Amino acid sequence: MLSFIGRRLAFIISVCVLIIFSVNLGMDMARNSSIEEPSYDLVNFSQKAWTDTRTYIEGALDGDLGYIDHDVLGTISIWELLKDTYTKSMGLLLTSLLIATFLGLSLGTFAALIKKQRVILALLILTILGVSTPSFFAGLLLQQGEMKYFQATGEQLVKMAGFGWDIQHMLMPILVLMARPLAYLTRASFLSLNRVMDENYIRTAYSKGLPNRWVVYIHALRNIAVPVLTSVGVSLRFSLSTLPVVEFFFAWPGVGLRLLESINARQTEVVVTLALALGLTLLLINLLLDIAYRIIDPRLREEEA
Repeated sequence: MLSFIGRRLAFIISVCVLIIFSVNLGMDMARNSSIEEPSYDLVNFSQKAWTDTRTYIEGALDGDLGYIDHDVLGTISIWELLKDTYTKSMGLLLTSLLIATFLGLSLGTFAALIKKQRVILALLILTILGVSTPSFFAGLLLQQGEMKYFQATGEQLVKMAGFGWDIQHMLMPILVLMARPLAYLTRASFLSLNRVMDENYIRTAYSKGLPNRWVVYIHALRNIAVPVLTSVGVSLRFSLSTLPVVEFFFAWPGVGLRLLESINARQTEVVVTLALALGLTLLLINLLLDIAYRIIDPRLREEEA
């Protein structure tokens, strides 16, 4: 296990360096494209990006990434900006993912146990629509629905923009962020549990006279832990990829919105920091999931040994 974790940490460090280099290179080329006589010397751009990468890493190790002028907060350090935006984004992201996981497992388990074809067909169609619908389109539909309701009644259901740790501000972003994870987790849990319920050890448990609830919770659900964890990881990638779009639509001042604003303002150090934060979050969660796989499934430990 320790050798596996060591290899993964080395991989994570390599990917982080690559992220820093790629963002520096991309920002340099973006600035170059807006001048009157742009240069096309990729070697020169790569050398400068590598120099900037080393400078950034040295500053990060010293705890100094510089300062920027923020419209609301004034002159603040990039570390403070990262802390502020990251907290807001992760609060929104984790809330939506927890709700999607609970509802997805509940709906998938219900569909697998009820054994009614009409319910299963309707649920699968809804999950396909949920996975296929782009996040910006879902956000646009919710905005249009709120506008129509306001025009018809003169009352506002929820806030459509701005920040606040309350249902008024969080409902719409959470609905958009959880749409695809909810659909994916529902389908994954249904298919996994439906397959497990036909296994011989489930029939054996029923033949021993064990109650249905005991068989489902103790025998069946424990054996779909690995595919469910995989679905949670995939759902997290869905949510992270749509985070900038959702925050832009609903003016949520998190990492995604600030990342888009920093790219527009050509603030390279801020873009590098926020992109690295998102990438590192995904890499560390994947590492935790891989460790959890080996703890849950003894076959993976045996293969590694």
